[in-house]
Amino acid sequence: MHEAQVQLNTTSIVAYMIIAGLVGFFMDRIVLVLESVLLRWKQ
Repeated sequence: MHEAQVQLNTTSIVAYMIIAGLVGFFMDRIVLVLESVLLRWKQ
């Protein structure tokens, strides 16, 4: 990503930003599912 920023390759930068957002979203969903499974006793 740094190389794309230096070369002003905006298409790659936008693609990396979208990928980073999707990875963050899915990590959040995974943590929420794990929390609901592992902490069932707390509900």
